[in-house]
Amino acid sequence: PYVMSMERDSRALNLAAAHLRAIEKHGFEGEEAAEAISALRTDEQVGEVHEDVVSVSIDGGIARCDLLRVTDALATVEAIATGDFDQPIAPFDLVFVDADKTRLLEYVEASLSSDKLLNRGGIIVVDNVLWKGLVLEASTGDFVSVSDSEDAGKAELKKNRRARKLATLMHKFNSAIAKDERAEVLLLPMRDGLSVIRKK
Repeated sequence: PYVMSMERDSRALNLAAAHLRAIEKHGFEGEEAAEAISALRTDEQVGEVHEDVVSVSIDGGIARCDLLRVTDALATVEAIATGDFDQPIAPFDLVFVDADKTRLLEYVEASLSSDKLLNRGGIIVVDNVLWKGLVLEASTGDFVSVSDSEDAGKAELKKNRRARKLATLMHKFNSAIAKDERAEVLLLPMRDGLSVIRKK
């Protein structure tokens, strides 16, 4: 098995790398592994990653994970899809997208349009497709749970407007992907919503 993960946020990258290195050293199971991962509670314990790629082998090299520092994950995904990535990669069986909500359709398009990125029959999982439960309200344009009431402070107004905007974007994404004949879609109403998209 091979896993590639991309991250632009340095703090998240540092934490992910620390977890991967703990798994590489101690494995997935047992008290020693649990203690090593539980110890990663502060930035000092996590440490700072300076390299752009963190590669770890798990279970004696049976599985590998590469964690990439990126500034634009979509550009990297598109480079893999077009075959312009700097290292050869076999197509993935699963692509998980928890990224810039304004560009979700572009991530899915790259996955569906190229067999270099995602195998036929492969799965794309997109996170946050129900956006705090507001997508249903976005479908009607009637936001009752998030409003610009006079009682709200400036920060709350900004948060409410952002929530409505993102819910509207997620509604448009859900509508577009449901109509895409290259895919079969299952929307799971768990937590913040997961869209499971199977490439035909």
